Amino acid sequence: MTDEAKTPPANVYEGNGQLSVALPIPGAHPEQTQVLVTPERLTVNAEHKYPQTDQHYHRHEWHVGRWQLELDLPRRVDPGRARATLRYGVLVVMAPISEQGSGESRPKVS
Repeated sequence: MTDEAKTPPANVYEGNGQLSVALPIPGAHPEQTQVLVTPERLTVNAEHKYPQTDQHYHRHEWHVGRWQLELDLPRRVDPGRARATLRYGVLVVMAPISEQGSGESRPKVS
């Protein structure tokens, strides 16, 4: 099994004045997950905490390892107010929609 970064599927949705992106990243932990938000783009890099390469798999259909996502956002957001949470293997990044958003933010994943 290779430790090459995989691109997770992403759900992008809008509600209550904010844009949210949810992506499953099994095996990732908050300490090993970096999020970068700009007004028009989301970048995620995540690492597994414990290697899975020594397992004797009988069936291996989902990936635990390195994850990388670069996603153009459909609406501009305010990076300075972005939040990121990782629960039960699903990372959710939320940022308020804002035409005046500028700069970049690296919200701590909690």
